[in-house]
Order: sequence, then C-alpha cells, then structure tokens
Amino acid sequence: MTQTMLQSVKSLLLVLGASLLAACQSVPPQVGFSPQQIAVLKAEGFVDKRFDWTLNMPERLLFSTNESRVSTEQLDYVAGMAERLLAVGITTARVEGHTDSMGTAAYNLTLSQARAAAVAVPMQASGMQITADQIVGRGEAVPMSSNDTDEGRQDNRRVVVIVTPR
Repeated sequence: MTQTMLQSVKSLLLVLGASLLAACQSVPPQVGFSPQQIAVLKAEGFVDKRFDWTLNMPERLLFSTNESRVSTEQLDYVAGMAERLLAVGITTARVEGHTDSMGTAAYNLTLSQARAAAVAVPMQASGMQITADQIVGRGEAVPMSSNDTDEGRQDNRRVVVIVTPR
C-alpha cells in the first residue's frame, strides 16, 4: 500500500469511529406511553398488559347472539374514546372481535370480524388510522369466560381494543 492510501484508510477509520461514538451518545427514542397518554388510557378503562394496553369492552360493547350491530349509544362512546386517544397522540389501535362458542367455528370467525369492523368504523371516522389488518376476528378462540353458562357466553360476545406504543 502506498503512503497516500494508508493515510486515506486511517482517515476513514477515524471518521467512522467518531460517528459511532456520536451515535452512542444520542438520546434513545421514547419507549412506552407518556404520562399524559397513560392517564387517558386509564380513564378510558384500558389495562396495562406490559407490552400494550387493552380495553376489554364487555360492559360497553356486548353483542346479542348472532349480532354485530352497535347501538347509537355505543357508537357515540367509541367515537368519543377515539377522539380522546387522538388528543394525546394515540393514533392507531388493533380492534379484535370475539364470539361465544355457539355455532360453527367458521361462522363465529366471520361474525367476530363483523363485530370488530362495527367498532373500528366509528374509530376511523373520528380520525384514528386503523388499517384492514388491524381489524381482526378471533371467533371463539379466546374466550374471556366459560361458554358453559349464559353469562359466560355473553361475556365472550365482545370487542377488545388494543393500543401499543410506537
């Protein structure tokens, strides 16, 4: 190697080393929700599940057997919740629909997808950015309660909203 080439390699290594040191001293991105976002999530009834926050909506968004329609009162609640989340910078969510175990697995999967969509639509109309792949039907696969009783089956006919920090 010539002296000039050796000097160029040394200079390049020095610049790379300085760049790496500067990168190590940069501020890491915020992980998790801010205190203001957490306050709103808690006020809305979301529960911290370590990696995300989950709102089980059985007391607000329960469905009758074979039903995916959301009442006007429930639509107003969902739209308001979405607006409050947006106000603190939470702009997206995953919406999961669930069913009880009555009916075939294929039917329940379709019904749960319709339930998720029925809740996602007013959230989207309020400005939340929810894509089709974030509207998920879980069918009867993730029961909240036992399907052996009427009360348990009612608990399972629900929608869950999940938010995850960026």
